[in-house]
Amino acid sequence: MIRNCLSLSLLVLLCLCSAACQAEKPKVDMQEGLWEITTVMKMPGMPMQIPPTKTTQCISQEDLIPQTQQPDQPDQQCQIDNMSTTGNTITYDMTCAAQGNTMKAHSSITYNKVQMQGNMTATMEPSNMTMTYTLTGKRIGDCSK
Repeated sequence: MIRNCLSLSLLVLLCLCSAACQAEKPKVDMQEGLWEITTVMKMPGMPMQIPPTKTTQCISQEDLIPQTQQPDQPDQQCQIDNMSTTGNTITYDMTCAAQGNTMKAHSSITYNKVQMQGNMTATMEPSNMTMTYTLTGKRIGDCSK
């Protein structure tokens, strides 16, 4: 009886350790710090190219997704789902809501030490308008705390 309890306890402990190990996020090959990110948006049917935008933000292993908050939409709420990491690439789905519109997007970003590049395809609802974004970034220094 004691032997069965000991075996069961050991099995439960191994399962817990295994679950904890699997729950740990894989790390990508990137140097944490302040990053400058350039975003280029393309929209079919647009008569002229929208100029690229540059933003800076702190990026860490815990927060690998560049911010998408638009300064002219302070009420924008975004949710990240289906995030996965394969090697140095993260992929995720994002849903943002603001001013009665919803944007659904799928993104992929690949880091390489002090550089990153990625893309996002987004659809605005209810208009069903599709946009593509290209992101490039580089680490420019340390974050001030």
